[in-house]
Amino acid sequence: MHMMIDLVLDTNILIYALNYDSVNYNSAITFFLNPNYKLFITSKNISEFFGVTSKLKIPYSSSLTFYKELKNNLTVLFPSEKSLLILETLIQQYQPKGNQVYDIEIVSIMMANNIKYVATFNQKDFKNIHEIQILDI
Repeated sequence: MHMMIDLVLDTNILIYALNYDSVNYNSAITFFLNPNYKLFITSKNISEFFGVTSKLKIPYSSSLTFYKELKNNLTVLFPSEKSLLILETLIQQYQPKGNQVYDIEIVSIMMANNIKYVATFNQKDFKNIHEIQILDI
């Protein structure tokens, strides 16, 4: 019997899973098809997802349809007082710059929910954060 792994999907996994033409489409989809993963995203990933898809000029009808399907197949995690305290500690510890703050916020929400694993195509975003582990793609 396999142990279920709690896994947060980074926003780039969602973007590639939406785009059939992407070279990373098949890799992104495997996370959704693997029965050993219990999938999570954070509310931060949702706002990033719509920000990126609108910049890429993906029609809202497509991104909204994908998002609604996504929400039925995973759990959305929200910031809490606990994650905010963790965020403050991580900001002091890692002193992130610019967009790195968003990745640190995702990590704080993961930690508040006792989730250790993240899947991402941008491993550099998380590689120096020792509290979590990046799942190999």
